[in-house]
Amino acid sequence: MDRRRAQSLARLAQLAALTRAAELAKLAAVAQSRARLKAALDTVRQTEAPLDPAEAIADPAMIGARLAHRRWSEVQQRRLNQQLALVSADWLRQKPAAARAFGRAAVLEELSQKAHTDLHNDKERKT
Repeated sequence: MDRRRAQSLARLAQLAALTRAAELAKLAAVAQSRARLKAALDTVRQTEAPLDPAEAIADPAMIGARLAHRRWSEVQQRRLNQQLALVSADWLRQKPAAARAFGRAAVLEELSQKAHTDLHNDKERKT
């Protein structure tokens, strides 16, 4: 393998590594948003405490407050679920591009190393 081809493969490997890093960074950002939304959804779901029957009899205003809170909680859960669906769809759309960039970078890195090794071996044989 000639020197120019080895250098070309090395540059391509560097470019592929940059592309891989960019694609993985995009995927990581979407994954962080997804994790944040899941945590927020879990938090909203955990805020709903069961109503104690003794509380209901003793304080009818508490029933109204609990119902208002439940309505608010359902609205928040619906909103968070919609956002989570959008972010999850985004994540699923970006995942193949990141996998492809990762694979290309790995193959080009391997080819570049092989070309460098072959070039080094050819140089040793000539001397």
